[in-house]
Amino acid sequence: MISIFRCMVAVCSSVCLFAAVDAQEVVLDNFSGMGARAMGMGGAYTALSDDFSGLFWNPAGLARVRRGEVYTAFSYERFRNEAVFFGAPAENRFSSTRLNAIGMTVPYPVYRGSLVFAGGYGRTGSFNGGVRIDGYDPVAQFEKTGISEDSGALGAYVAGGAVDVSPGVSLGMAIQRWQGRNQFRQELTRLDTEQAHGDTVRLYERFTSRDRFSAWGIRGGLLYVNPAGFRFGITVSAPMNFHVRSQMEDEYEDVFEDGVENYPVEQIEDAYALKSPFEFAMGAAWSVGGLTLSGDVQYRDLQQATYGQLPVATVPHVENFRTQYRSALRSHLGAEFWVQNLALRVGYYRDPIRYVGGGGLADIQVVQDRDVWTVGAGGSLEKAILFDVAAVVGGYRQIEGGREDHVRTVRVFASMGYLFNVP
Repeated sequence: MISIFRCMVAVCSSVCLFAAVDAQEVVLDNFSGMGARAMGMGGAYTALSDDFSGLFWNPAGLARVRRGEVYTAFSYERFRNEAVFFGAPAENRFSSTRLNAIGMTVPYPVYRGSLVFAGGYGRTGSFNGGVRIDGYDPVAQFEKTGISEDSGALGAYVAGGAVDVSPGVSLGMAIQRWQGRNQFRQELTRLDTEQAHGDTVRLYERFTSRDRFSAWGIRGGLLYVNPAGFRFGITVSAPMNFHVRSQMEDEYEDVFEDGVENYPVEQIEDAYALKSPFEFAMGAAWSVGGLTLSGDVQYRDLQQATYGQLPVATVPHVENFRTQYRSALRSHLGAEFWVQNLALRVGYYRDPIRYVGGGGLADIQVVQDRDVWTVGAGGSLEKAILFDVAAVVGGYRQIEGGREDHVRTVRVFASMGYLFNVP
């Protein structure tokens, strides 16, 4: 019972400050994109997906691949949160560079139609986020200085393929082994500058959590291609059971006028399971000349998420998914225009914030959902080397208790593929 109490003190005593970062399950709402061509078009790729990244967008699109490809991509992310805590501004920022994808696509020679296999690894989710505060809290009557930060990513080892079932219809499937890591760090110092708490001078809290995620997933897709240039795609992803293993550590110090009380550092381990519901996506595209226009919608009702296995040593992060999350569509728009051997791309997507607090934590007022604008370009060398780049710029604003977050993110994707002929 001591471990449970100590962990609850470290996490819950700072709820009014950091709830939005620590309370939500980061694996549920973490879209950051995959592939430079797809992200240059705003992620409107369900009706296209004719490269390795199609394993994550719509595996049926792989049936349109005519040559083998070795594919690799990297991504750079910069995060900035300009938070205002009871009128006092503070800024948190950091950046990271990661492998975005690596894999191979191989068409198998058949007498009629198309049969294509693909496999590799890709990262689609980013956990990067955080907030820094430095100001006086008139409710708690403390001068507060602190930081709360998540750092990690989610990716999958994936294998799949696609086949033509008629001249204009393709089916595809991908099997995914999801794995991810996240490190959460929270530090908070509270000073009794107004002498409102007896002989208390300073309170210091530190809490860290290192989480590992794993799950199996299956995604199926259908793609219809009309000779007039119209394309339609749809995908369904089965529910996933994420297994989470956590290693936590907390520290607490209470400074009085006549002494100091230090609580020993305590380490706690826990494990639980989180069930993510079905995910559906639908997209359409139209091509004429060198111009392609595309649009997607993606839906997953996070209010239907549940804990398959509850934590044992700590309290659950979310008490009620139906009230603490909201149901929303993610929408994507994109365009691509070829000028000789160069493709120019633009796009936009809106990714609503699902977690809205409550359940004993501060409610969150979403002032502006995640609006993201994208630009990109691509081309080929000697009809054998493909290269693509994309810049993705977005942000959101929300209010939680006495704090307002103004978040801006910049992501840069770069990919390269080598094409080869299959005997």
